[in-house]
Amino acid sequence: MKLFKRKTKKALIIGIDGVPYSLLNTYLQKDVMPNLKEILSQGLTLHQTNASIPDISSVSWTSFNTGVNPGEHGIFGFTDLRPQSYSLYFPNSKDVKAPTFWEILAKTNERTSTLFQKYQHKMSHPYRSIVLNVPHTYPALPMNGILVSGFVAIDLKKATFPESAYAYLQSIDYLIDVEAEKAKEDKAAFMKSLFECFDIRKKAISHFFGEESWDLFFACITETDRLHHFFFDASNDDKNPYHESFIRFYIELDKFIKYLYEQFLEISSDKGFLMILSDHGFAPVQKEVYINKFLEEKGFLLLKSEGNFYERIENETRAFNLDPCRIYIHSKEAFPGGTVKKEERAALLEELKMSLRGLRGDNGDEVIDQIYEKEEIYHGPHTHLAPDLICLPKEGYDLKGSLEKKQIFGDNIFKGMHTWGDAFCILPETIRFSKKPSVENLTEYILQYYS
Repeated sequence: MKLFKRKTKKALIIGIDGVPYSLLNTYLQKDVMPNLKEILSQGLTLHQTNASIPDISSVSWTSFNTGVNPGEHGIFGFTDLRPQSYSLYFPNSKDVKAPTFWEILAKTNERTSTLFQKYQHKMSHPYRSIVLNVPHTYPALPMNGILVSGFVAIDLKKATFPESAYAYLQSIDYLIDVEAEKAKEDKAAFMKSLFECFDIRKKAISHFFGEESWDLFFACITETDRLHHFFFDASNDDKNPYHESFIRFYIELDKFIKYLYEQFLEISSDKGFLMILSDHGFAPVQKEVYINKFLEEKGFLLLKSEGNFYERIENETRAFNLDPCRIYIHSKEAFPGGTVKKEERAALLEELKMSLRGLRGDNGDEVIDQIYEKEEIYHGPHTHLAPDLICLPKEGYDLKGSLEKKQIFGDNIFKGMHTWGDAFCILPETIRFSKKPSVENLTEYILQYYS
């Protein structure tokens, strides 16, 4: 390993997808993660943070990558509808309207943002970054450094820049993601494949970390998110058949964090900037909740029997939902078949809120925790494209956007669901917050370090 020593400032950012502050805190106290505990004693602080709204990886990581609000970067979900249509598509890196922090550091960005405008003149020279396995960076756009996209990435070659990095990844049979379908067939085999995928991930990260020159290194571990979705019930239950494997994954993760940290101290001569963070939290699932079925039963949504996905929406529909709970008014301005007039919008929003607040589980408990109008949480030039209402659930109720379900409540193979208020970050103890930070608030500390 070459280990390029410190010539300029060095930063190491470790993303750990879906790891909740509460679970991490528990594992630190129980000494499941002794290495991270030791690292925290060396001038670092663990903070609880908020995810993006909605609390899904594509939105949260894009908010972190750009350091701005979804209303400014333009990503509101894993899927979206093309403007003035019912055509569903998957936004990708080309749809992100704001520059990433590594583009700002490299002085190569063609996009602009409030964060870019603040820091564009504060960088003394361009910095080289290596960015590995970060969700929603596909396809890999040319950059000053190396980029290997995380999920959703369907072609490794298109997920990699430059081509020399692709040749190496091919040589180790690199995996972008574990096959989630395996969990439905054989959970034990799926658990095994999680460890195998993590081993390959560690190998790739270690290679680029030691063999390439860089100023900023940002690597994301996404196997944790998969582990939590399918095995979160095993996290604190020692009678669960997968508890030992769940704990073992965190032990392996702890060892890898130690390895990166010690190598980083050597490379940076103990003077670098370290950040470790997650994009959202996790909690056990009680029930899935199919919001479109609820809207249908309440008379807000009418569906045709033919057509694909949202093409089935009847003109008389007043509101519909996209995953997880992004509710759109079927307005004349936004949709070709929309019938809701501008002057009807405010009353319809109140009617929707009242109905949603009345949604109850089997025990009579509330399902919806918070309801936001887009103007309350989004700001920026793309806010008009945002959903009209965004809901956050009570813990245990996993909100979904399916149009096919026959009941409002259902079950799935998933054992864990995303949570908004229980993400985490680890930062130098000199950084303090007057209020609980959001994932998009963290990025500026990276740029401050290089200013």
